[in-house]
Amino acid sequence: MTDPNHPYAPSGTETDRYRLSRGTLLRGAAGAMVGMSPLLAAACGGSGGGGSGGTASTGGGKPVRGGTIRAGFVGGGTAETLNPYAGVTPIDESRVQNIYDPLFVQNPDLTTSPGLAMEMNANAEATEYEVKLRPGVEFHNGKTFGAEDLIYSIRLMAKPANFASLPFVAGIDLNGLKAVNPTTVRIPLKFPDADLGANFVYWNTWIVQDGETDFTNPVGTGPFMFESFQPGQQSTFKKNPNYWVTGKPYVDGLVIKSIDDNNARLNALLSGEIDAMAQLPTPQAKAHQSTGDITVLIAPSPQAMMFYMDTTQAPFTDVRVRQAIRLIADRKALVDSAINGFGTVGNDIVGKGLPFYDNDLPQREQDIDKAKSLLKAAGQENLKVLLRTSPIFPGFVEAATLLAEQAKAAGVTIQLKQVPPNSYYNPSLLYLKMAFAETQWPVPSLKFWYLQALSAQAPYNETHWKDKSWNDLLFKAIGTTDATAAQDTWNQVQEIQWNQGGYLNWTNADWVDGVSTKLKGLAPHAGGVLGNYLFMNAWLTA
Repeated sequence: MTDPNHPYAPSGTETDRYRLSRGTLLRGAAGAMVGMSPLLAAACGGSGGGGSGGTASTGGGKPVRGGTIRAGFVGGGTAETLNPYAGVTPIDESRVQNIYDPLFVQNPDLTTSPGLAMEMNANAEATEYEVKLRPGVEFHNGKTFGAEDLIYSIRLMAKPANFASLPFVAGIDLNGLKAVNPTTVRIPLKFPDADLGANFVYWNTWIVQDGETDFTNPVGTGPFMFESFQPGQQSTFKKNPNYWVTGKPYVDGLVIKSIDDNNARLNALLSGEIDAMAQLPTPQAKAHQSTGDITVLIAPSPQAMMFYMDTTQAPFTDVRVRQAIRLIADRKALVDSAINGFGTVGNDIVGKGLPFYDNDLPQREQDIDKAKSLLKAAGQENLKVLLRTSPIFPGFVEAATLLAEQAKAAGVTIQLKQVPPNSYYNPSLLYLKMAFAETQWPVPSLKFWYLQALSAQAPYNETHWKDKSWNDLLFKAIGTTDATAAQDTWNQVQEIQWNQGGYLNWTNADWVDGVSTKLKGLAPHAGGVLGNYLFMNAWLTA
């Protein structure tokens, strides 16, 4: 379903509607065959799942203009960036999604609507696409957005240094990109992709202007214009007075603050220092649902919270050890305890409720006897491992602590080491170097996650998974245009990961945030925190 009030919703005329590509139509049909999942329906305003007791919105009424929204996020320290093609953490995303715009925007239920692109049409083989761009859009410096900006952005995304965006454009024939006219681009591919448009939804593929090389003073087409940035501290933005979405944003300014400590972030919200906080710890969420002194914004989502094992580091090189660790976990207990029920039980593959998710795989349950047997066969009867955790996401430390307790029954000793949030996702410090750790992923589509986490060119290959035959199978799934055949191939991709991979996915977690009762206009969104960063929709009351 598409919210007609969403800033990127179609205008209502057929010629202005997003004409879905052949591949997107097939994927939509596949989703329709199974129906919308309760999880995604809840994210669109239905009944909530887990311990949420229902979703909450910040309320409506007549928008009020003026003022500055102040939002607090867990910081990323010196690794924070304004470069959309290199950002990693939610605070990076909060800036990118307000400076720039996507080709296609994600709706609250994870369907898409037009953004900077009005149409994306494929040929019969899904080896070439033609993109029709929205006319009349201006960058913050007054330059008109057009075909050359998209071509430049794609080529910039493809540079090896831009690791976050590279997998999404790796299949594009860069030399063959062609501006048909100022608002039309032809995109040839190296191999079939049944839904190229899905590659241009997530924030690491948002569009910059032709010639952009210095992101210290970024220029986008988004609802807010850059003013200042102090990594690890705060960034400020002002309203874009010429934004192409009529009447948006309502406020004059936006301030994004780095506040690592969860209690400090909550205290800042309660004292009025900030108007919204991302990642409200779930115990406080339950408490403040009762008091009503703040709005607890809850969005059921395919957000994956997982433990991961580096398949290239002992003892996790042995698949039997990886399987044993997965069998040690009591997932329901983890959901109930670590995140107070704000989520549903995971099954070691991601994307529950999304098209092409494999619903036929049996739910993995705790099996201590089988875990012991596997460890004995692997010569690891008295296994001792170090698990690194961090308070960077609510529930991480609690889940790690509980998993260590559960492991004792299998004779496994899990030593915990808690590290600061500003180093946990910093690739120059700890990230992608930890043998056993925790992670969190938004999952807008299966293709997105597998390209980012497990493909041959994945920038965030936390498990260091490398398997050519599996990679070939993944790209076969991506390129298959027949819905039935695509589902079969995607099932094979997921079954291999379910049996052999390095992820222990214990939950599909709700997004849980805290918002001042004075801040209105934000709504639950399955795509991300604080209504997926859509501050253009929000306003402040007295």
